[in-house]
Amino acid sequence: MLQKTLPTYETLMRPLPRFSFKAWYYGLMNLSLRSLGRLSQGVKIGYKYGFDSGVMLEYVYRNQPSGITPIGKLIDWFYLNSQGWCGIRNRAELLKTTLRQTLQTHQQQGITCVLLDVACGGGRYDLEVLKQFPAESFRATLRDYKPENVAKAQQLSDRLGVFANIEQADAFSDADLDRVQPRPTIVLVSGLHEILPNDDLIRHHFQQLYRIMPSPSTLIFTIQPYHPQLELIARVLPSHTGQPWVMRLRSWPLIQQWATAAGFKNLRVQMEPNGIFGVVTAQK
Repeated sequence: MLQKTLPTYETLMRPLPRFSFKAWYYGLMNLSLRSLGRLSQGVKIGYKYGFDSGVMLEYVYRNQPSGITPIGKLIDWFYLNSQGWCGIRNRAELLKTTLRQTLQTHQQQGITCVLLDVACGGGRYDLEVLKQFPAESFRATLRDYKPENVAKAQQLSDRLGVFANIEQADAFSDADLDRVQPRPTIVLVSGLHEILPNDDLIRHHFQQLYRIMPSPSTLIFTIQPYHPQLELIARVLPSHTGQPWVMRLRSWPLIQQWATAAGFKNLRVQMEPNGIFGVVTAQK
C-alpha cells in the first residue's frame, strides 16, 4: 500500500499560522462539526466523551447510523464509514479471530486460559469471543480506568451471559497489575498504546506485562503505523482528555524492537486491509 509522508507528532502539536489556508480549512471543519455535525449521534458522543474514548469505539463497533432528523442520520453514516472507523472495525474482527485462535491453541496444548484485558473499553471483542467457549474453560478479567467503560462492559457481559471479572484499574500501575490472580496466560492490549504519545511509557509497558505473565503465555496487542486522516483528526477532533487528538504513529520495526527487548519472542503481525491497524501476537 503506497503511503504518503505524514506530518510528525511534534508538527501536529504546533498550532497552525493564524492566516494560513490550513488554519481556515480546519477551522471551518471544526465549526461544521460543532454545529451541523452534532445532528449525528456519533459526533455528539465524540464531543461528550472524546473521539478516542471507549464509549466512542463501542458506538463505532455497533455501526448503526443514528442522528437527529434524516440529515443527522446521513451525516452519521458518512462519519461511521470514514477510513479510520472502517479500519477500527476491521481491527476488531482481526482481534476477535486472533483471540479465538489463541484460546483454542492454549486449550489444545493444555495451557490454562486466564485472560487479562488491561484496557477493555466496552469489552465487546472479548465478550463476543468468550461467549463461544464453555464457562469452565477460561477465567477472564476485563479492566478499564474509565467508570463508564466498566459499566458498559458489565452490561454487555450480563446481556451475553458471559461471566468475567470486570473492574476499574490502571493498565500501567504495577500495583494493579500485581493484583491479577492467577497470573494471566493471555494478555490483551487493544487500542491503548496507539492513543498515548509517551514512547517511554509504552516501551516500559511491555516490560511490565512480561513480568506478570507466566511461561508459556501469549501477549496480543494492536499497532497503528499509519493513518490517512492523521492531520484532520489532530486539528479538529478532541480526545478523551479534552485536548486535540494528536496521534503518534509508531512503525512495526520500532514496536517489534521494544517487545523483543522486554523478552517476548515469536512476534507475528497481521495488518487489516486498509493498512492502518495491525494485531500482533507474542510469546513468553
